[in-house]
Amino acid sequence: MTKPITYYLESKEKFLPLLYDFINKSIEEEYSLSTDTDVDEISYADFYSRFITVVASNNVDKIFEYCQSPIEKVFLSSFMLLFIKNRFPCLHFTPPANNIEENIISYRENHLAIMALIESYKKHTGDDELQNFEKALLKKKNAGVFNDQQIEEIQVHNNIIRHFEWNSYHITPQAGFPNIKVNGRSIRTDFVIWVPSDEQVKIVVECDGFAYHNSKDSFENDRIRDRQLQSNGYRVIRFSGSEINKDPVKISSDLFDLIDIIDQNTHGNRLL
Repeated sequence: MTKPITYYLESKEKFLPLLYDFINKSIEEEYSLSTDTDVDEISYADFYSRFITVVASNNVDKIFEYCQSPIEKVFLSSFMLLFIKNRFPCLHFTPPANNIEENIISYRENHLAIMALIESYKKHTGDDELQNFEKALLKKKNAGVFNDQQIEEIQVHNNIIRHFEWNSYHITPQAGFPNIKVNGRSIRTDFVIWVPSDEQVKIVVECDGFAYHNSKDSFENDRIRDRQLQSNGYRVIRFSGSEINKDPVKISSDLFDLIDIIDQNTHGNRLL
């Protein structure tokens, strides 16, 4: 790799070959460390190889579609590679949210309601493996209990549990807080890191490009924003655009270490 790492992180076309190289090496390492011996069950390495490829592809699509600034794309691309390098498939990017807190609450409520439905089905049918679950859903759809959208949501959430997205880190770019205002205007953060199953993980990350943060007013407004977010339970982490461009690998590692420390204090180290 003769070009600087930022060259490969700044566009989707340049990034994809690097991404798949990381994925393949990660899968090879997972298989080399695998101790599964039960041939009748899918091994974790098999599951990992399928899951990480799908998740990574979805993540990269969202990064390059939704991130507005080049430094955000560089930062989050590098951050995703670090998770893959460490064989942690527990990272999911979401679309932007005009009201991030409302979206998170809705996600949790919908998820728990659907899980209650699945547990009720298991209890009444004894079908713990959910072999006939989709047929039961189709019957309820035909009876007018659920519509197509509800059926799709139930199936997606069922897969979420199987793929442990409920306990994964979610990153939402361009996350809005309509109820938090600075100078009468609602704020929007570069991205929020949250975990569906853990309400204590509330992290705001800001990537400060010089062009937008080089005045006294901008500096003061940033401090006000930080205090208001902190008063609402968020940990605010700021990185400058210059340090991201200079060494995105180090900055990604710094963020990884920070959320690891926060996670140990709130959850018991999800990243192990």
